[in-house]
Order: sequence, then structure tokens, then C-alpha cells
Amino acid sequence: MEFALIIPTRGDRPKFIEQCKKLISKQTLQPTEIICVDYPPESGNKDITQRYRRGVEQATKKGHRFVVFWEDDDWYHPYYLEWLVNEWKKAKMPRAFGVGETYYYHHGIESAHYMPHPGRTSAFCTLLKLPWSIEWPVDHYPYLDMHIHKHLNPVTVMFPKGKIYAIGIKHGIGLSGGGGHKTRFPFNRPNFKSWFYEHVGSDRGFYDKMKYDMKVIGGDKPPIITTNTPQIKQSNVQRREITPNNSRTQLRRGSQKIKKIRKR
Repeated sequence: MEFALIIPTRGDRPKFIEQCKKLISKQTLQPTEIICVDYPPESGNKDITQRYRRGVEQATKKGHRFVVFWEDDDWYHPYYLEWLVNEWKKAKMPRAFGVGETYYYHHGIESAHYMPHPGRTSAFCTLLKLPWSIEWPVDHYPYLDMHIHKHLNPVTVMFPKGKIYAIGIKHGIGLSGGGGHKTRFPFNRPNFKSWFYEHVGSDRGFYDKMKYDMKVIGGDKPPIITTNTPQIKQSNVQRREITPNNSRTQLRRGSQKIKKIRKR
């Protein structure tokens, strides 16, 4: 069954992009195509909705059956795609599907947050059947997952008992969608570094290295994390232009093509 991964990125966190590619290469189920929406920002606004929209439009033109949203800075277990697609099929392939809970880890302050939200899926854990069947919000709207929740009523599942297949990473590098990487959520569970490393396994080396690129600022105030990150270098992947290991000691409870979308 042909499907595409859609990765919105602004080219402002190249080290995460390289890690993103490694995480995809480890997936037990490989996508038919990876659509990396990486054209230069057109404004200073959050544009994650715009990038997802253009990625979905491209996937639709290519005839993909469905798309999976994948964010460049989050962590995914090697079994994530296979598990998500299998669960979608078991649910009789609804228009919108995803995970009804979210685990966040704030890498700057080594703290974690858990959110159960049955009936709504976070953007980075979303699967959508094509074609897109509702009106898109404006391009600068930062909460695409809430728009999908309101208009498509996603079917959601929880991770299997004792497993976590995706973790949203907060770090402060680059402009993001949603609430950003500041402490919008109550990261009131400190000292969760060992918990995080237990789940990401061999990927912990990458996160250890990222610590050198991050600096936490702000005494008792919510931390702000800053970094000086160079622009991402152009890779040799094919481009197409378009125009107009887990236990639940947790908080609670091949040959695909890669295309980059660039706008003239």
C-alpha cells in the first residue's frame, strides 16, 4: 500500500534532520516516498500548516493512499510506522487516525510531561487518508492537530502496554509549530533523563551530543533554550518543485524516494 511521510522543516536544525533520516532508515515498515517540505521560510510566522498542506498536495498528486506526518526533531521507535499502519487497518482505515496520548521530553531541563487525549492526535503522530477532505486553515495557523480534531474526528489508539513508540522532543532549536519549545506544558517531573534514555536506547548518543548545542537560560522563570545553528546544507536527494526499547516505568500510564518541495 503506497504511502508517503511528510516532514515539514525550515532548514534551521540540520543535526536533527540527519537524526531524522537515521530514525526513518530504522523503520521496520518503509514509506514509499518521503516528502521533505524544506523551502526557505516565506515569513517570520510559524508555517507548519503551510508546509504540511503543500506536502499533502504533493502526495495526492503522486497518487498515495495515505500520508503519515513525521516531525524532524521528534523521536520514533523503529516499529512505529508498522504499528501505526497496522492499527489503522484494524480500525477500518478512517480518514484521520493517530495516537490518543503524547509523551513529551524537554531535553534542556531533562523533564517530562504526559498528556492523554483520546479522540485527538498530536500532529507528529497523525495518519491521514487521501484525498484531504476538509478546508485547510490559514497557512500561519500553528495548531493543525486541533483543526483536524475539530473537523475530522480522528480515531485514536493508545500505545501498547509497556511501550512508547513516539516521544515529542522539546529543545528550543529553530521555529516550531504549536506552542513551541518553551515550557508551555508543566514540565514538573524533573530528573527524567534516565527514563528518556531507557526508551530511546542507542539513539541516546545523539541527544548527548545535542547538549553541546543548547544553553538553558532563566533562573526561576520558565527556561528559554537558544542555539546558534547554521543553515542546513543542500543534499543530493531528488527534488520536485511545485508552484501557486520500552517498558512502562513511564510518566503514567528500503527503497523509498525522498523528494524536497521547494517553492519558486
